[in-house]
Amino acid sequence: MPRRYWGMRQRHASLNWAGKSTGSTMRQNCSRCWQRLAPAEGAESDAMASGNPASGIAVCLVAALGGWAAALLGLPLAWVLAPMAVTAAAAFSGVGILEMQPGRKIGQLIVGSAIGLTMTPAAIRMLIEWFSVMILGALVAIMLTGLLASPFARLARVNLATGFFALTPGGLSEMARMGEQEGAISEFVTVAQALRVAILVSLLPVLLLHFAAVGKSVTGIEPPVLPASAFLCVLAVSGLAVFLVKLMRANNPWMIGGLLGAGLLAGFDLVQGRAPHLPFIAGQYMIGITIGARFKRRNLIGAGRMLIIAPLFILLMSGLLACYALGMHQLTGLPVATAILAASPGGMAEMALTAKILQLNVVLVTAFHFVRSFIVNAYCLQFFRLFRRLGLFKLTEKICDRIGLPRKKG
Repeated sequence: MPRRYWGMRQRHASLNWAGKSTGSTMRQNCSRCWQRLAPAEGAESDAMASGNPASGIAVCLVAALGGWAAALLGLPLAWVLAPMAVTAAAAFSGVGILEMQPGRKIGQLIVGSAIGLTMTPAAIRMLIEWFSVMILGALVAIMLTGLLASPFARLARVNLATGFFALTPGGLSEMARMGEQEGAISEFVTVAQALRVAILVSLLPVLLLHFAAVGKSVTGIEPPVLPASAFLCVLAVSGLAVFLVKLMRANNPWMIGGLLGAGLLAGFDLVQGRAPHLPFIAGQYMIGITIGARFKRRNLIGAGRMLIIAPLFILLMSGLLACYALGMHQLTGLPVATAILAASPGGMAEMALTAKILQLNVVLVTAFHFVRSFIVNAYCLQFFRLFRRLGLFKLTEKICDRIGLPRKKG
């Protein structure tokens, strides 16, 4: 038993004898000590898991073979979904996997740069025209989160903060960090956010292929493939843009930096072309394995009910946002598939990839998600407090009481 735990327990016990704490308070404080120790122990086990390079390399090779096989079968987003599934299975089973975070950054840089190359002057004018609709879409998504947070929290048997930040379509680490400030359980938030990205990146391409019209790139003629040397120069400029984005303390700097660096080159007609095939595949592969690596067994312990309820509410929220997208299609004439993808609560990199694979308006879809990502990641905590101050959560709690949803015990 760690000394740190016994020291905390003795301190809480002495406070109890002094009459400053009740027995129940001491038990609560001791349980908090265990919660503080749990991440450290989990981190230690993760370090052990990632410290076996042979098994980690084997998982990466199997994931690559899975992506290759899925691509041969013609599956959408093959180089994201198959590596994600293989890595998730390995992470859950306890097989040692390599540290994936650097791979995600590189993957986001490559994918962001590939998408940024489509940022022609005509595309930039189009983004300005749609900017107000993008802001409205972000506000609709955060409002839906506020309305669904209470029933989700009750059914999942978590507190309101956990329910809200688990459902919010924002960055995984940002939602977990901000949620902790309001008492959310960060592990549950992380699990729900990873499920959101995994579910949507798996379902949306298939659904759009079968039920919505997908077609050719909005530019009409496919641009030529850039030479490897030219694309390396684009990546170098994008890397510099990542550094500048980090200085501004913006979220998701590797994706945004790639978009910004390549977008500036393409917007000023300094570069004309598209990303080579192999680097683009590598970027997708790296994003896929980092999504799968989040599904570690220790993160899922105690989250059994969350694993059942979260997918249902993710699908519910996606359906409601799809209805909003259909309304946007009717009012603005935006193609149905593009509108649904732009309004979906998926991750920016994953939805941008989906748009590119389905030959939709990738620039517009990316811009919708960029605006929402900026608003949500920057102001989600303020929205949560605003909804609480305005009484939105009290209203939804009364509705939950009226329809008989049980409150969380304790």
